[in-house]
Amino acid sequence: MLRVLRHYLPLRKAFLIAAETVLLTLVLSAWLTAHLWDVAPVVREELARRFNMSPEDAMGRGLLTSFFLSVLAQLAIAFNELYDVRVSGSTYDRSSRFVESAGSALGLALGSVLLAHVWGLQRMLDVPPLSLGQRVQTVVFGLLTGFALLYWWRAAFHWMLRRSNFGERVLLFGSGKGAQDLAREIRERPDAGFELVGVLADVAPASAGPSAPAASSAERRAGQLFSLRRATEVGAVALARANEPATAAPPAEAAPEPWFEALLLPALPAGDVKTLFDLAQKEKVDIVVVALDDRRKKLPVDDLLDCRLAGISVREREALYEQITGKIAVEALRPSYLIFNEGFAHHPWTELGTRVIDVAAALLILLLTWPLMIATAIAVRVDSPGPILFSQERVGRENKPFTLFKFRSMRADAEKLSGPVWATQDDPRITRCGRFLRKSRLDELPQLFNVLAGHMSLVGPRPERPHFVQDLSEKIPYFRQRHVVKPGLTGWAQINYRYGSTFEDAIQKLQYDLFYIKNQSLLFDLSILFNTVKIVLLRKGT
Repeated sequence: MLRVLRHYLPLRKAFLIAAETVLLTLVLSAWLTAHLWDVAPVVREELARRFNMSPEDAMGRGLLTSFFLSVLAQLAIAFNELYDVRVSGSTYDRSSRFVESAGSALGLALGSVLLAHVWGLQRMLDVPPLSLGQRVQTVVFGLLTGFALLYWWRAAFHWMLRRSNFGERVLLFGSGKGAQDLAREIRERPDAGFELVGVLADVAPASAGPSAPAASSAERRAGQLFSLRRATEVGAVALARANEPATAAPPAEAAPEPWFEALLLPALPAGDVKTLFDLAQKEKVDIVVVALDDRRKKLPVDDLLDCRLAGISVREREALYEQITGKIAVEALRPSYLIFNEGFAHHPWTELGTRVIDVAAALLILLLTWPLMIATAIAVRVDSPGPILFSQERVGRENKPFTLFKFRSMRADAEKLSGPVWATQDDPRITRCGRFLRKSRLDELPQLFNVLAGHMSLVGPRPERPHFVQDLSEKIPYFRQRHVVKPGLTGWAQINYRYGSTFEDAIQKLQYDLFYIKNQSLLFDLSILFNTVKIVLLRKGT
């Protein structure tokens, strides 16, 4: 994977984006600069007289315009999730979404060309001496040609992926629940660029020497048929059972899934393979991932050092899990991992930039949506009795309470009998109008005033109620650490995880929130905002 601005980008996705940028730019420039390839004297004279430039200068402007239009087209492609290799790999999805992307790209490109002409910004989107009509016609034919070539290029790209191995070969050392979770993520995310070659349950440390007692084959096999201990999940389930009777029977241990059992390698030594290092060399491994639930007296330090010195990367299970999934594993929620890993940096200039963007964007959105907000207010009033706005105390940065405002989407007496409870997907307390408001996220618009007041940011963890914060903080270690930044209208957890109303959902969302806090940056915020718009327009909201 490539590391771009503290975020991981799979190599195959980076290659796909770069190749399509070049292809689209070349096709568009071929159409937009064809009249400059063999310049007639009359055209050369017109360029010098009307535009005060040479054909070479006009050619450079055409190339710049082509690149800008290709970026707009790729935004349309990304909006339709065609840079997700799993989506793009489906012939049906690729066909339908390419048609949608082509239409969106044409709209964006033509709109930009017309706006540039109206606002006098021809230097940005102009290829002298073409007129406006000629530019529009050329852009249309250029984009249609470009998307036709892109479609066939995508088919060739996926054909190459199926027949070639571009992923890094991973050997998992350990077979506990953490290893199984990571193996599942690698298996379900082929676009991440990793190939799991096998799982080694346990080996005797090389440093133990010949006097160390060797485990029997039965013991080694028993080690491979590992137990799925939930205690690794930060003690979450154990804490949740704190109120259960002491005589409650422990949960039955789950057997590994068949696909995972098939990955288990024979216990060492096996033939000419004596050590973990021998195995890594034999399998041509790129990364050895240490995924032991308990490393005491089990870590083969000498073998891992041999791997590292031989150029084989050695990584913790938590680090690779974070890289692949975009969230911090629950097993990593321990002081040593949070303290000694990079990230969690807060720079005053970054916070100032974030605040400027928050205020400017909030004002712009209010300016554009105030008629919609008035219509929403009327709809809420007509639909059910009660106030238009719903106010509620939430916990903000540094655990300071603030009052959050939303358009009311539930009955006015929603919690009169139940008290504070999480909303569910088909909550009967939600009104008819409120169901639409939640789906379209229109109920969130009044929170823009919270942004202007400085209580919230556009991007950040979801603000929770004090009652839930107190309850979850007692059950989930480090839950309060999500309050080191301002809560947001949208966030990394909101766009990656469904609406949660359970204790397990809170754990999952915390993993995403901590990943966001660790890697927070202005560009990361902008990517979250882009994906939020995509989710709302594609009606994937809660």
